[in-house]
Amino acid sequence: MYELPEESHWQDLIGQEVNQISVGPYDAQVAFEKGAVMQALHRLEGEVSSVRGLWFDGEWVTTEGVIHVPRKTVISISNESPLILKVALTGEVSLFFHTEVSQYESIHVTYPDGSLEVI
Repeated sequence: MYELPEESHWQDLIGQEVNQISVGPYDAQVAFEKGAVMQALHRLEGEVSSVRGLWFDGEWVTTEGVIHVPRKTVISISNESPLILKVALTGEVSLFFHTEVSQYESIHVTYPDGSLEVI
């Protein structure tokens, strides 16, 4: 729906462990230990041990790397581009949440207080 906010917007997630990654028919959800949930509605890539691949693109392409995500800790968050958010985790694992400039929502972030951010 929009370009990503500044990188500093995401700093509260650094140091948090990923509790769960959920595979739905039309989305991917990543839940963090303090209750925040990032939902990919457009595209999600994953990288495990320097091998990057497309996991979700409106539907699941593969769930092969998903097993490597839980119990990893967020070590950095950066905007790889104005449309790609990189979440680097321990254990040589990274997630890449894609957004697009269109009328459609690409990423939802639900915070522990119940507030919702739509990108």
